[in-house]
Amino acid sequence: MNTRWTRRRERLLASRIDRLGLSPRRGPLAGCIAALGRELARAGIRFRPRCYLSNSWGCPDLVPLIGIPFHLARPDLARLHREMGYDVEERAEIMRLLRHEAGHAICYAHGLHRRRDWREVFGPFHKAYCDHFIPDPFSRQHVTHARHYYAQKHPDEDFAEAFAVWLAPGSRWRERYAGSPALRKLLFVDRLMREVGPLRPAARSGPKDVPVSEMRFTLGDYYGHTPEGHRAAADAYAERIIRRVFPLPRVRGAAGAGAFIRSRARMLAEPISFWSGVPRGEVEEIARSLAGRAERRAAPAPGGRRAAALVELSSLLTFIVFSRLHTRRLPLPLDRHGRHRPAAR
Repeated sequence: MNTRWTRRRERLLASRIDRLGLSPRRGPLAGCIAALGRELARAGIRFRPRCYLSNSWGCPDLVPLIGIPFHLARPDLARLHREMGYDVEERAEIMRLLRHEAGHAICYAHGLHRRRDWREVFGPFHKAYCDHFIPDPFSRQHVTHARHYYAQKHPDEDFAEAFAVWLAPGSRWRERYAGSPALRKLLFVDRLMREVGPLRPAARSGPKDVPVSEMRFTLGDYYGHTPEGHRAAADAYAERIIRRVFPLPRVRGAAGAGAFIRSRARMLAEPISFWSGVPRGEVEEIARSLAGRAERRAAPAPGGRRAAALVELSSLLTFIVFSRLHTRRLPLPLDRHGRHRPAAR
């Protein structure tokens, strides 16, 4: 590891989060927030939700503010977050999540959830909110956006996802959802935004949920562990996976399991993507990470048991994808460094 970065990382881990001088108006987030503002302006929406840094994505309860994870405020914090085994969103994913949270913020700012027509389309706002739910991959009642099947979780999330799809440039939502019940929701959002978009909302702020100014502890305390510990646990888990699918050591000169997986990544990813709703590229990334792990272990190609190995690989990829879908956690390393990615805090 780069010595300069090692020293920098140790200083970061010893730093208090509230004293890092972080702001969403500087650094990588500034461009994303400005882009969201332009999208809202093009859509005829006057309200601009205020953004603040927190420990996770979200809007405070019924407060029209957008909380953004603080690690996205600076590249060094994003690198540290990734080394600690957590996901770091790229710009496209940040924009998808900003649109989703903007949907919540606009709903709260204008009190849309109190309207009868809103409840008739999306359901009762005060319905019990469950952290864990079983999505229906075949449902045509809901849109699919940043968080796979998240619209099925609660009426509040259903509206936020529909708003995000409606707002996203080039989403072609009329064509994509033509003939489905979800189109009714999108048409309602379209009509509703034409009505309330030009208005100045009564509610524009409120109490923040876990702002960085209240995070009076160090980054080391926040993460509670080291990158080395995470990598060691991830390595052991991945080793067991590869040993099961490709159990014998490779003979010198024989074909490797890595090439076997890579050549079939697209074929395996297609049906898993179709049935899970997870983008094919994400599934292929998982397959490629398995291939890299197999290559580092010098695992052999399956030889005469190719059909059995394909079944096992397909089952393993499906398990990983649905683990990610339900828990936001991947039970093995996925990036090129072989790092574990626990669920977001």
